[in-house]
Amino acid sequence: MIQGFDYPTEPHVRRHGPAGYTNYESYRPWLRDEFLFRCVYCLNREKWCSDAIAFNIDHFLPVSVSPDLSCEYTNLLYACARCNLAKSDIVGIADPCQVAYGDCLVIRRTGVIQPLNKHGIKIADSLALNMESRVDARYRWIRLLEDLRASMPDHYREYVGFPTLLDDLRPPRLRPPFNSIPDSVNDCFFVQREENRIASTY
Repeated sequence: MIQGFDYPTEPHVRRHGPAGYTNYESYRPWLRDEFLFRCVYCLNREKWCSDAIAFNIDHFLPVSVSPDLSCEYTNLLYACARCNLAKSDIVGIADPCQVAYGDCLVIRRTGVIQPLNKHGIKIADSLALNMESRVDARYRWIRLLEDLRASMPDHYREYVGFPTLLDDLRPPRLRPPFNSIPDSVNDCFFVQREENRIASTY
């Protein structure tokens, strides 16, 4: 499969540990960095959208179910607006921090996301991942990236590299009330780029 369309083969392990914000939007810079600037559910990337507002903060356990977790970092995920809207108050979807989505779903060259088990069926059906318009858009992206990789590698790297706008998570730029993994800010992607050790593609 073309780079960018492979689900993680291991459950996600949180790299950051901010806490104490009273507005969940304050976690956005952390979540962007945490989840590689892409939707955890469909793998759509910020770089492939015209506006970063196309991405939302998803409450894994919905606020309607667990309002006490509305500002709990470990309950927050980064998702595209379409997946977040579709998920809404649905419960029972596999937690990407507990289950490897690569064991649940695979993206075919046709753009179809094929479920591999019951978790994958629940994710794909609940989030309408195989809606015709989404499959078509995914297929066109796959074809474009394949063509770029073969004929224009520099442009290909632009599409599968990190976004231009990265967040510096270090203080004083960001200072959450608490942080259980304070040293992680020194390995955020802003710092990796600053120190010239960021990957060219991912």
